[in-house]
Amino acid sequence: MIVYAVSDATGELALSVTNAAVRQFKKEGVPILQRTRVRSAERTIGVVQEAHDTKGCIIFTFVSKNLRQLLLKTAQDMGVLAIDVMGPVLDSLESFLHVKPSDEPGLRHDFSSSYLKRNEAIEFSVKHDDGLGMDTVRNADIILIGISRTSKTPLSIYLSYRGYKTANVPLVRGVPIPSVLHLVDPAKLVGLTISPEKLADLRTSRLAKLGVGHMENYANIESITQEIKYANRVFQTLKVKAIIDVTFKAIEEVASDVLSSFGWV
Repeated sequence: MIVYAVSDATGELALSVTNAAVRQFKKEGVPILQRTRVRSAERTIGVVQEAHDTKGCIIFTFVSKNLRQLLLKTAQDMGVLAIDVMGPVLDSLESFLHVKPSDEPGLRHDFSSSYLKRNEAIEFSVKHDDGLGMDTVRNADIILIGISRTSKTPLSIYLSYRGYKTANVPLVRGVPIPSVLHLVDPAKLVGLTISPEKLADLRTSRLAKLGVGHMENYANIESITQEIKYANRVFQTLKVKAIIDVTFKAIEEVASDVLSSFGWV
């Protein structure tokens, strides 16, 4: 059971995301192997074959659209789980910026203040995903809070690519919220909400993809309604900056709503 962190560049982002994700599971000794500078079809297929042979999975950050598609297709054919980290972000940004991204990995960057700020924001957001790093969460520019499946993680990553240090904290009914949230500047807090019906659909689909037929209360509409009411009480208690409804909205739309609430767009 090996997790491969695969990249067509240095692999730092792939490794950071993989480490952050694996830490969330109470399972000791999950090996993570890096495969960096994978820039040819032959090497791409070879990595998938390696994962197949070792019964592993792949988390990858390719900027090349052709290689992304090749890896996903090869993985599907071989029955290997492959998770595309960079692709959805690039696709969303392409739509948002109305310009195509470069397919060249490892481009030389102008080390301007904006570039350094963006890299710092991305690193911060990865380290403060899903309730991690609460000891330094007050250093965030934006703190997203919401119940499960309200787009906290993808929104955090998207905002970090815009240069904003973004943390996200899950709200779980019956579990006390982290005490530090009572101490942070409420002007940094953004609550995410969603319609019960849409959330039930999302969670039902999630369970199906995981091969789990039923999980008590997780996709139950009545339970979800109570979770949303609980979240709204938390938002009121913490005096959050804004409450954003993510129902039927793309990530870039939600990000625009968040930034608008701060007066940053």
